[in-house]
Amino acid sequence: MTVVAELTQIISLLEAEIPASPRSPRNKKLAVKLERKLAEYFDKLEKSFPYYLLGKLYSEYVEKE
Repeated sequence: MTVVAELTQIISLLEAEIPASPRSPRNKKLAVKLERKLAEYFDKLEKSFPYYLLGKLYSEYVEKE
């Protein structure tokens, strides 16, 4: 799966989990759960594709005008 496809899927999942009323106790619990899921996801993403390499990859593979 490409990064773009994966991000599109993540956005769809996030939209489905956005609480209608953020002030209700149930939705506060859902928000905390969602924050944990996102933290885990981005931690895994950082380990798989370290952001600090982006500059190096760009410099190596993108032609400069």
